[in-house]
Amino acid sequence: MERVLDPREVAIDKRFKGIKYSVLVLSGKGGVGKSVISSIISLLLAKEKFKVGLLDLDLHGPVIPRIFSLENMEPEESKHGLVPPEACGVRIMSLAFFTEDKPLPLRGSSKTEAIKEVLAITNWGNLDFLIVDMPPGTGDEVLTAVKYVKGKKGALVVSTPSALTVSVTLRTLNLLKDLKVPIIALVNNMAYLRIGGEVVKVFGNADLVSLTREFNIGEYVELPIEPRINSLIESGKVAELTYTEIALKLGNLIEKLKIRALA
Repeated sequence: MERVLDPREVAIDKRFKGIKYSVLVLSGKGGVGKSVISSIISLLLAKEKFKVGLLDLDLHGPVIPRIFSLENMEPEESKHGLVPPEACGVRIMSLAFFTEDKPLPLRGSSKTEAIKEVLAITNWGNLDFLIVDMPPGTGDEVLTAVKYVKGKKGALVVSTPSALTVSVTLRTLNLLKDLKVPIIALVNNMAYLRIGGEVVKVFGNADLVSLTREFNIGEYVELPIEPRINSLIESGKVAELTYTEIALKLGNLIEKLKIRALA
């Protein structure tokens, strides 16, 4: 039987022709700080005058609009698609814009359809970087997003140092290897907490460095627990996230992203 062409796939191809490089930010499970890291990376790149988009594809817990104080915003309609609202120099699209803070009870193929729809209708224009806050896990929605985020791309995998999280991180790394998606970096988030002059490893000291060697990952980053992050978000001072210790620690990663995008 001849396959019927989905016009959304044509539209998606067209959208990504204007995007130089996409960064897929993944985690094997939720609650590891993936959305905050995606936001800070986007802000750091925008601060250097790059054209940056941030796409929130978390189907069941999209929080990017909350981080950027855009909860009540709606994408602008145009004849060329929906134009993402902008904050701090970052163009932002999220499934949360369409759900009005209500649950999104999707299953099976409906998840695939939702992701294809948002990719097809979003008019990013020309971007240097598209940062994609991916759904957690290794299910259908992740496979769909990897497939339809076209062009040059790489993955940033976020974990925490607990043994349970490391086990699901290993599955994520194996999935990316099978899909032949380059892994830019492994980020060990919430690796430590500074209390006075002491460093405390709150969530354990699981070995993530060995995974970087096993999967030939060029960049490994350890990020602290930084209570200031939540206070900045709650007070709407998102631009100040670029002055945090986490932002400073992500500096080398930002340089590597710039090299990949301009290559």
